[in-house]
Amino acid sequence: MTKSKTFKICVFCGSKNGNSEMYVELASKIGEELAKRKFDVIYGGGKSGIMGSLAKAVVKNQGNLTSIIPEYFNKKNVLFKHSNKTIFTKDFSERKKIMIKSADIFLILPGGYGTLDELFEILSLNQLKVINKKIILLDINNFWNSLKILMKDLKSNGFLYTNKNIYFISSVAKSIKFIENSL
Repeated sequence: MTKSKTFKICVFCGSKNGNSEMYVELASKIGEELAKRKFDVIYGGGKSGIMGSLAKAVVKNQGNLTSIIPEYFNKKNVLFKHSNKTIFTKDFSERKKIMIKSADIFLILPGGYGTLDELFEILSLNQLKVINKKIILLDINNFWNSLKILMKDLKSNGFLYTNKNIYFISSVAKSIKFIENSL
């Protein structure tokens, strides 16, 4: 399939490194691969954690990186300053709204509460048919196993309408292939 140079991938991930170097390496590798394929990468704008690793790898490999970050963080020395484009928002809600609207597909890496907040919003919007966009959870080292169990329990107890557009993928290579096949 032909790749579009304007295909936009929104990556949600942690502002911390986690307790294993594998998360940092994962973010760096996915950033490198997305940049090499000329995908536009949209992310939360931070310079720390795996979020920063992703950003550095995209820029290092001449990729197109858009940071969307609340103005609040511009004063906190949190901002990654080498993005191709930076959009400041008034708060996290506006940030999510812009990221969700801008993305063609979502890629979720390991993270904490913020990542879960972003993930659950796009899961809810897909379930309610407000959006129809694929969500890849990069499931390195079974990071998302607890979520899989929770989703199974929600479904078996009758609280989910659909699991459509949710994909748990176990490697960078398989994630990239899935994205390319989604164009």
